[in-house]
Amino acid sequence: MCRINARLRTEEGNRNIMIRNIVFDVGYVLLNYTWKDKFREWYDEEGVARLARTLFGEGVPDSERGLWIRYDNDLITDEEIRSTCLARLPDDRKALEWFFDNTDSWSVVLHDMADLIKPLKEKGYRVYLLSNYPKTLWMHHVCRRDFYPLLDGETVSWQEHFGKPDEKFFRILLDRYDLKPEECLFLDDRTDNTQAAEALGFHTITLDSLKAREEAVKYLTELPRIL
Repeated sequence: MCRINARLRTEEGNRNIMIRNIVFDVGYVLLNYTWKDKFREWYDEEGVARLARTLFGEGVPDSERGLWIRYDNDLITDEEIRSTCLARLPDDRKALEWFFDNTDSWSVVLHDMADLIKPLKEKGYRVYLLSNYPKTLWMHHVCRRDFYPLLDGETVSWQEHFGKPDEKFFRILLDRYDLKPEECLFLDDRTDNTQAAEALGFHTITLDSLKAREEAVKYLTELPRIL
């Protein structure tokens, strides 16, 4: 579902508050990941799903995703997560070693969204990243992208040692860059994160389907110039 409110009125009703800041999540918003394709060389779909649950906690509650969440928050090192996964899954050594040894090879840009950053900047919008992401992967996946130098700022879990959907994480972004939530549009693929942002007054788009992405691209493309 793509829920967008492009303009709010103040309580006084005498002026409009416009969106001025676009805040993107990264994973499955600006970037996609191809590691499952490689895993399919060794496993059937059930095996791929099993590894996804073990590595990232895909399809399980956050309370059971402790290992990767600690990695996102820079509370364990690259070597610690690698050695822990190898110890838990000794029969999957080949796939896991490939995964950890080739982190710079399995992320790809989602151009439908990432290619909007430059025209948004040209129209006067400020663009930020707000993401849960491990440090090494951030360096490999994000900092090398063409869109990265265009950004006005970022708040990332590895820097703060906690992340979304914690309200304090969103407030760090607002305070660091002197932003008003009602002037921010936040795009994320997870409903728990967009709901947390909405509670603080952000406009949000939940990119949980292809249709939602298409609607979001159209909306962002049609935003007016604010320079």
